[in-house]
Amino acid sequence: MSMSLFDRTRGFLSLKLMNSVTEKIRNGDIEGVSSLFETMAKIAPARYHRETFRLLARKIRGNDPFARPFIRLISELNPHCLQKFMQNLFVNFMIIGRGIRDRKTRELGVHLPNFMVISPTMKCNLHCKGCYAGEYDQNQDLPFEVFDRIITEGKSLGMYFYTLTGGEVLMYDRIFELLEKHDDCYFQFYTNGTLLTDPVVDKLEWLGNVAPMISVEGTREHTDARRGQGVYDQIVDAFGRMKKKGMAFGFSATYTNLNADYIASEDFISRMVDFGCNFGWIFQYIPIGAKPDLTYMATPEQRNDLRENVAAWRDSGDHPILFGDFWNDGPYVDGCMAGGRRYWHVIYNGLVEPCVFVPFAVDNIREKSIVDIARSPFFKAIRDLQPYEDDNLLRPCMIIDHPEILRKLVREYGAKPCHPGLEAMLRGEVAEGLDEYARQLKEIYDPLWDEYWRDKYWKTLEREDDAYTLEKARKHLPVSCRSCSGYGCRL
Repeated sequence: MSMSLFDRTRGFLSLKLMNSVTEKIRNGDIEGVSSLFETMAKIAPARYHRETFRLLARKIRGNDPFARPFIRLISELNPHCLQKFMQNLFVNFMIIGRGIRDRKTRELGVHLPNFMVISPTMKCNLHCKGCYAGEYDQNQDLPFEVFDRIITEGKSLGMYFYTLTGGEVLMYDRIFELLEKHDDCYFQFYTNGTLLTDPVVDKLEWLGNVAPMISVEGTREHTDARRGQGVYDQIVDAFGRMKKKGMAFGFSATYTNLNADYIASEDFISRMVDFGCNFGWIFQYIPIGAKPDLTYMATPEQRNDLRENVAAWRDSGDHPILFGDFWNDGPYVDGCMAGGRRYWHVIYNGLVEPCVFVPFAVDNIREKSIVDIARSPFFKAIRDLQPYEDDNLLRPCMIIDHPEILRKLVREYGAKPCHPGLEAMLRGEVAEGLDEYARQLKEIYDPLWDEYWRDKYWKTLEREDDAYTLEKARKHLPVSCRSCSGYGCRL
């Protein structure tokens, strides 16, 4: 049994503290909230979380912009959804789960992922331009028994958080049964929003342990041009239903050459907050699929514009929303997360991809356990190479930032494409275009890393006691720095 009596006791105490936090926030007792987070820091199993809770306590006490999205989230969620959020994400995943994962990693001698992304179906009712999932076989789904076994096994290893995608997740026949059966986990799922009808939203609100992330391309014109006429209005309606219910939900945006100016604008992020989004994810368009379109990618300059604007939004506190900017947020997640460094992607037929955007596989989870997949030579090679080539975590990706790494790994480990046509991204015009993109990005991002971001990243590692993470961080440091702690080192 993975959850020991000590784990359960720690979880019980953590939940009581989190419940006190929510009550104090709703009563406006900010000083009391800070004190409770300081208490939580004393019982968290990992130094990283202990220091993070202490940092959050200081930020809340000082009315720092960093804390405002969290305070807004607690203030707006209904009691049931908030309880599930606190219990499943904060307590089960962050506190109990981290302790179990650390223990299992030592016992098994293998690095385990924090979470998994699972695409149980590739079926979808839309046909969006540039969709990475559109080329997969849509005639079969992940069997429920396999889906259920993955989650059950994951929990035994300390994984209580899962991201679901597809295809359209809501087209998986037994999705609600799966979410209800594993009501001790927290799920987020990506959706086009068109199936979030009143009955579906009612069911999700009743479950409480799931946060939908609706894909939106920016304006009505941008969204309908990519997703179909009238889709934007359906998305707005779905936002309204979930906001009225007091659910946790958010947006997902693909950053392209066509919508870059708007996605990086104050108007876009303000509108998402007004719609009620608590979370937001911005992804770079990755040219994969049978017909990859390099012209659809945001340019290196546009990617840097987004990085600068997101930093300004976070610093201002005017947009109280928790969001990630992939791939610009590499320094906040220790670089590339693929290959089980933090996650991997299980698709409908059980094949396990290193990343949602790397559709090549060696192993199948229908034939192997999670631990066996973690030990895969292919995934171990990916993890061993991270960070790729140098220590610049602003350029973390083996697809668009270091494309030669992807080609090398696929060739050396015989990784097979997960749908037809993927050879285009490994050779010829597309490969040459990715190499040129990476070269231009390096010219922009290397000076930023050297002048500011390396120092900032090492400062965050003062909270970390995980030897694996520290080893990765030191991998490409200059020889003169490898013997020192590296904390705050100005290279």
